[in-house]
Amino acid sequence: MVCLEGNAAKTIIIIGVIFTLPGIFGFHSYGQSSYLSRKVSVDLPSCSLEVALNEIGKAANFRFSYDADLIPGNKQVSLKAKDATVNSLLREMLGKDVRPLEVGNHVILTRNRSGAQEKKPFPDFTVSGTLLDANSHRPLEDATIFEVDNKRSAISAGNGTYKLVMPSGKKIRSLSFSKSGYSDTIIFIRQVVNQKVDLLLRPLYGGLTRVNVLPGSLKISGTDSMGIVNWLVPRESMVNAQNLEVRTSRTFQASIIPYIGTNWKVTGSITNRFSLNLLAGYTGGLKGIEIGGLLNITRNQIRGVQIGGLGNIVGGEGKGWQIGGLFNFDLGKFDGVQIGGLFNYAPDTIIGMQFGGLTNVLTGQIKGAQVAGLANVVTHNCDGYQIAGLMNLTLMDVKKVQISGLFNFGRNMDGLQIAGLVNIASRHNSGVQIAGLINYATFVHGLQLGLINVSNTIETGVPIGLFSYVLEGYHLFELSGNEIFYGNVAFKSGTKTFYNFVQFGMGSDYKIHGSYGIGTIFTLKKKLSMNIDASAGFVYHPTDTVYHGLLLKFNPALEYRFARHFAIFAGPAYNFFLFPKDQPSATSRGLSPYDFYFTSTENASIQMWIGGIVGVRL
Repeated sequence: MVCLEGNAAKTIIIIGVIFTLPGIFGFHSYGQSSYLSRKVSVDLPSCSLEVALNEIGKAANFRFSYDADLIPGNKQVSLKAKDATVNSLLREMLGKDVRPLEVGNHVILTRNRSGAQEKKPFPDFTVSGTLLDANSHRPLEDATIFEVDNKRSAISAGNGTYKLVMPSGKKIRSLSFSKSGYSDTIIFIRQVVNQKVDLLLRPLYGGLTRVNVLPGSLKISGTDSMGIVNWLVPRESMVNAQNLEVRTSRTFQASIIPYIGTNWKVTGSITNRFSLNLLAGYTGGLKGIEIGGLLNITRNQIRGVQIGGLGNIVGGEGKGWQIGGLFNFDLGKFDGVQIGGLFNYAPDTIIGMQFGGLTNVLTGQIKGAQVAGLANVVTHNCDGYQIAGLMNLTLMDVKKVQISGLFNFGRNMDGLQIAGLVNIASRHNSGVQIAGLINYATFVHGLQLGLINVSNTIETGVPIGLFSYVLEGYHLFELSGNEIFYGNVAFKSGTKTFYNFVQFGMGSDYKIHGSYGIGTIFTLKKKLSMNIDASAGFVYHPTDTVYHGLLLKFNPALEYRFARHFAIFAGPAYNFFLFPKDQPSATSRGLSPYDFYFTSTENASIQMWIGGIVGVRL
């Protein structure tokens, strides 16, 4: 709606009929998608051009605005198409003399080639006025006034007033009036003396009661709320970017710093195909290539390649390549490759690869690979690969691979964890954990391979290592005796499938031994089982401080369990004893007074014999 004060009606000539669809649209969210590329189906045997444009706009969910002198609305047309783009339908009806521009929720139809009359020089003139809320009639601050062809802009002051200098060189100009939360308005004016245009902007939810409406400046959000962006970009450019969306891509833009460039103060509203920023740039979007000497700031989506000497900041989704000398900082989903000299950050899904010199931080999920010199952090699922010099941290599920120099963490592990020191699956390990020191999982369905394995429950998996402790697994104390060492105590821990044990014992003449072993146990009947142990240890005489030699044992035994915590067992034992030739032993032939095999070399002797073992398990 256009409101004129005093004699303003005498000085302003509105030559266009602003053609919009009736009422306020319930627009769907299409993000940054082009209106002209949307596909529609129409069947209009015979109608006016005005009606045809009306139907196309309804089908594609946007508004047409045009100069009534340029578009003869009463011209008769026929149109039939299925899944045709809006752009192709406009070319069919209007030819090449009309150029569509996408601004806000409008497609503005302008003249593609100026006639001789329009090419005459015209002096600069000023358009000024006041903008008000159509419901409350309160002044509107921080509304954007945008001259579509030359990218001139202004924003309204706290009292709703504005002033925009219109450049010479074109007889007819189109102006866009927009503010976040309000329906856009487009007007066409003829170039004359200074003009005054007062407008009422209608709230998008004008039919509803507006609660707690507070006058004041526009709230800045997204990339514009970041400290470095606030420092680099003038507030007027950020306000324009929040209010105005130019959907038609520009071929090229160049800037020195965000507010000195070919797109001037509306640079944050425009998507470019090629963007060159000498120091730093501030753009609406990218569909091509952007190169910045220091920093690229893109408010919305990128599609293509973005290279920043220091870094790149993106507020929307990305697809392609990002290369930052220090960092890449994205606020949306990214599909492609990110390379940051220090770090990469994204709050959404990464489909592709992240390479960070120090770290990659993702507060979403990764479907691809993260490679970092120090650490990778993902707050949701890792459906790909994490490789870090120090640490990988995934707060939810790991479905493929984590490899780090020190530490890996995931909630549920369905893939592979390899760490120099520690792997942790806070819930289930249904894959493989390999650690230089410790593996931990609450529930193990897969394999743990490390020096120390700790878990709560082993369900269908197995821990293999120097020592494994399963809270709800197989762990007991064993008291036994054999032909050499009459009193032995052992502690066994792990699972019945695979357990570890340590054993210490004492024999005649105060000989002692210590050994480490592994074993397994098979259930034969309800109370009858068979276990097989293999161990290696040393034999030592503490009084004489003499090392006697290395003792290897293989012990199969039958176990009969009288109660849950009490069993007896007995079985044969194969013994292999290796001892230095010049060291004294229990006998001249070795440790046992009898054997079935003995051999001696220049440096060592070997003795083998069959013995036995008997004992109780608690």
